[in-house]
Amino acid sequence: METIHWSFLFGGFTFFFFGLTQARLGLEALAGGRMRTILGKIASNRILALLFGAFVTIMLQSSGATSVMLISFVESQLLTLTQAIAVLLGADIGTTFTVFLLSIRHMSDYSLTVIFIGFLMQGLIRRGRLKYFGRVLLGFGFVFYGMSLMSDAALPLKESASAQEVLSFFADNPLVTLLVGIVFSIVLHSAGTLGVAIALAFSGNLTLETALPLVLGANIGTCVTALMCGLHSNYEGRRVAIAHILSKMIAVCLVFPFLPTLTTFIQETSFSIRAFLPKLDPGVPGQIVMAHILFNGALALFFLPLIAPLRWLSEKLIPEPKELEEFRPKYLDAAALHVPALAFAQVKQEILRLGGFVQQQLKKSLKMLSRGVNAYDEIEEMGQEDDKIDELEKAIRFYLAKISVENLSEEEARRQLALLTIGQDFEEIGDTLSKEMVALAKKKAERHGIFSDAGWNDLKSFHKSVCENFELAMEILTHAAPELKERLQEHVKSIERKEQQLRQSHLNRLSQGLKESFDTSSIHLDVLSTLGRINGKISHIVHVAEEL
Repeated sequence: METIHWSFLFGGFTFFFFGLTQARLGLEALAGGRMRTILGKIASNRILALLFGAFVTIMLQSSGATSVMLISFVESQLLTLTQAIAVLLGADIGTTFTVFLLSIRHMSDYSLTVIFIGFLMQGLIRRGRLKYFGRVLLGFGFVFYGMSLMSDAALPLKESASAQEVLSFFADNPLVTLLVGIVFSIVLHSAGTLGVAIALAFSGNLTLETALPLVLGANIGTCVTALMCGLHSNYEGRRVAIAHILSKMIAVCLVFPFLPTLTTFIQETSFSIRAFLPKLDPGVPGQIVMAHILFNGALALFFLPLIAPLRWLSEKLIPEPKELEEFRPKYLDAAALHVPALAFAQVKQEILRLGGFVQQQLKKSLKMLSRGVNAYDEIEEMGQEDDKIDELEKAIRFYLAKISVENLSEEEARRQLALLTIGQDFEEIGDTLSKEMVALAKKKAERHGIFSDAGWNDLKSFHKSVCENFELAMEILTHAAPELKERLQEHVKSIERKEQQLRQSHLNRLSQGLKESFDTSSIHLDVLSTLGRINGKISHIVHVAEEL
């Protein structure tokens, strides 16, 4: 009996998974920046959502990775649960693309040439889309070279009595094979599990009867990655993960009793299918691919009209918690870091949340000034809000730092810097309010100072204008509307002119000898200066937001 070349088997295994990783990273870099744009166009159309899910999974090379991404999108309120389920159904279809490529026997004949071309593109091109495309080629070259090594190394298993006994055991015990498929898919992902199965089929060691439960198990196992990620997300993210695994388990339960019938059907139709897919191997490798395509295609067709019941079941299993959660960043998900476009979307949502806390501080600041000696409750609240602002800004800063600059395009690098700057600007506004405005409120309270009626009306009017500008800036960050930017810049200039006018009005009151104006003059002018600086920061935030 010919000796099994274990070094070739394990070496092929290593090349195969290294290639999958490289191809995924390259495809992410090529397509990641467009994901948000496409996402905005699928909100009300289930078919488009399905197609988007297939596209993203082809890019990420894993439906599990797509599920993790969707958990982040739903947490960030970029998608509803209904939309996410439609995308998940498309993701299941997207997994069939890579598996189909793996079943094309002669692809491995060109693997070394593809590796060479990809290596040259990676080495000679410094930046840009061609460099990322070179990484994709390099990755797929290693995938097919690894498949070839594994297939050749496994040929002697056909003559091994012990190996054939093990394979016979799996053929006779489909439930055990299903569980093995689940475990392998958890460890290797579904594409990896099916890739190994196809390599064994090419070497003649795996029959369709044994492979089918493995295919079903791989489809369940790929959901576990998202399920584990969901455990660390909020209830909305957990619902996405549970909806995915529920759809797979229901489908497997419906199909499993009819495995013999399905096996016969695939074997009888595999040659006919070649008329539509001439590159598909008519033997067991191609039949494994057919089984995977049929299962996921049927799953999508079955659940697409049943999204509402699936959503309802997910919501029943994962109800909305009644108790308040401990304060922490809400949208920053570590699982999203490998897709920069997604990570940036998460950061933007957290920045909007941060801006909301600063906006509340700004609104409270005038009330704090007006209450004088009774303002201590407001002062304490301002300090608590500032602690939250500091915590969120720090979390955003460290989260952005975890995104490797080397893997970013120039546009993504500018966006990363813009998000960091906006977060810091919001934090500086919060510090200005919690330190300088609080100090002015305390100073006024200690002196028992009272603003003149005219002076107080001026401060209220100026404060209202700055608050309106802040609200406009938040709208711009949320919706990125160009017409709002022009409107805000006009407001900024108007407020700058207004500040000078109000200073002059205050000087006029001093010249008239108003006692209240004398007593609170420095406080009045400092409040105007503080609000004026905040207005300048708002303008800077909107200017930087043009990079988002």
